[in-house]
Amino acid sequence: MYSLKMATQEDHDFIYNLKKTTMKDYVIKTWGNWDEDLQRNFFSRESKEIKYQIIVVEGKNVGVVAFSRNEKSINIDEIQILPEYQSKGIGTLVFSDIIANAQKEKIETTLRVLKVNFVAQKFYNKLGFKKIGDTETHFLLSKKPNLHISDYPDIKSRNVQTLN
Repeated sequence: MYSLKMATQEDHDFIYNLKKTTMKDYVIKTWGNWDEDLQRNFFSRESKEIKYQIIVVEGKNVGVVAFSRNEKSINIDEIQILPEYQSKGIGTLVFSDIIANAQKEKIETTLRVLKVNFVAQKFYNKLGFKKIGDTETHFLLSKKPNLHISDYPDIKSRNVQTLN
């Protein structure tokens, strides 16, 4: 089990260090280097706009997730989990809950992933995300809601005349 708590200013060092631990290699592969000052400035600006939530397991901060929503989708802006807690089902649980909320509201779940992050791409593919586009550095992914005919009560059954 996990819980989420809204990040506060006191969590910023944890979030930055987590992002550095989990994303530095991908940043270097994508942009050629990790400039500490540039990354800290970027995070400082980003953290004013993104509402981070800390993923807590057994009282320990193990990750961070941020998502935003509009009437058509829930977008997963970020998710990072400490390496020692990866591959333990935590990310799958967090994603499953976000996807379940989107499914309940009949809206899609979207995200973007660095083109060089093959591990994350495989994980998202396993969860049913499909590529819908790309940028120079990222793939754009979407998981559409599972809609059933029963979701549309205005569609009535009809008699079908068979050919004989």
